[in-house]
Amino acid sequence: MIVLLAWLMVPVVIGARLAVQGPVWGVLIGAAAVAAGATAAWRIAGQGSMGRSLTGVALMAQVSLLVAAMGGSPWQIDMHMAYFAALAVLVIYSDALVIAAAAATVAVHHLGLSYLLPAAVFPDQASLGRVILHAVILIIEAATLIGVTISVNAMFAAAEQARHKAETAVSNAQTAHAEVEAARRAEAASHAKMSQVELEVERQRAEAVGILAQQLARLASGDLTARIEAEIGDNYAQIKRDFNAAVDALRGAISAIDTSSGAIRGGSDEIAQASADLSRSAAHQATSLGETASALDELTATVRQSADGARQVSAIVSSARTGAAHAGQVVRDAVTAMGEIEQSAVEISQIIGVIDEIAFQTNLLALNAGVEAARAGDSGRGFAVVAQEVRALAQRSADAAKQIKALIATSSQQVGRGVTLVGDTGAVLDDIVSKVTEIDTLITVIAQSSQEQASSLSQVNSAVNQMDHATQKNVAMVEQTTTAAANLRTEAAQLADRIAQFQTGEAVTARAPQARRMARAS
Repeated sequence: MIVLLAWLMVPVVIGARLAVQGPVWGVLIGAAAVAAGATAAWRIAGQGSMGRSLTGVALMAQVSLLVAAMGGSPWQIDMHMAYFAALAVLVIYSDALVIAAAAATVAVHHLGLSYLLPAAVFPDQASLGRVILHAVILIIEAATLIGVTISVNAMFAAAEQARHKAETAVSNAQTAHAEVEAARRAEAASHAKMSQVELEVERQRAEAVGILAQQLARLASGDLTARIEAEIGDNYAQIKRDFNAAVDALRGAISAIDTSSGAIRGGSDEIAQASADLSRSAAHQATSLGETASALDELTATVRQSADGARQVSAIVSSARTGAAHAGQVVRDAVTAMGEIEQSAVEISQIIGVIDEIAFQTNLLALNAGVEAARAGDSGRGFAVVAQEVRALAQRSADAAKQIKALIATSSQQVGRGVTLVGDTGAVLDDIVSKVTEIDTLITVIAQSSQEQASSLSQVNSAVNQMDHATQKNVAMVEQTTTAAANLRTEAAQLADRIAQFQTGEAVTARAPQARRMARAS
């Protein structure tokens, strides 16, 4: 129908073009090509969504040609209504993909040709607002149609499922009816046979009940050799096999219990003897553990005292190390001070050298002044006296400077020797600090080891005390075990007497007197 509608649009497009008195051949060729394309899509893939989508796109292309054919006419804008009509017609496919493809075709057409060829879309100049308005209306209609399509498909699917369930139910009902009818006929056929079978079953039941009651009476009296040997009906053959199997199992169990009772008696005697031995051994072990715990207490106290002494020695050695380090620092400060004194002596020697040079120059000047005064004669006699005194003063200064220089040289030698001695003292103190540090480290390790030994001994002592308590509990439990073994021996004798009441064959009768003798002996 959509393909036919695409072909029907060909004369409509031509008529619209003739109505506006425009050239016909262009729209004719375009409309025919679109209709032919729709036919080819239907032929090639008409049963799938792709073929349906192509036919829907072809229908929208025909509507676009119709709008273009009305170009220049005031009716062109009204031809846009054909888009919505064609979109609604595509709902017949019940395929949301077809509606989406058609809506996309219209959107691409409007957005593209509104700017490339506006006259093919709108009668006057295109505007973005008009394009947006048409797009919004198109989106609303497409979304609504897609929703309707999905809903219709869902209803079709539900209806198909309900139809399938109804057909299945009808088929099942027919099968059940046939089975009921067959059962009714089978019941009618077998009803006649049941009367005869019931009489035979009643006879066999009475015979089986009598035989079973007789053998149960023997079994109740303690005869475990009671078996059903007589032939009974097939319906009660399973009861016969079960009764015989039960009697055999009971006889085997009683025989096994009789055999085990003797073993239990022997085992109880061995358990009683072993319990007595274990009790004596546990008591001896408890005494040994008590002595071990006391010795460990004394050893722990001794190790703890050693650890405390090691900690005190570590503290004293640490204090000695601190004092030695302080003394070493004092010696280093003394060495520094000696060096500064030696440097000061060198500077004083330099100053004394300057003073000696000044005295030499003063003596030379005084000598020159005496020469000049001698040349001056009587007028220079007083100046010669002064020059003589100045020379004497310069000579005394030079002598004093030499003495001071000699003293400073001696002092410098003594200071150097003192620096050497103080340096040796500092080296010795550094070695002492190093040794004291090593001693402190060793004492610390010894203290830690002693502490760890004390802790380990405490744990060992605690473990030994726990073992002592556990041994005491074991002694009590061994005594209880001895009592329980004696009770078990008595119960085993009583069990042998009770088992002797059953008749299982020669094995029991042969062991019964022995069991009674064991009971009397106990």
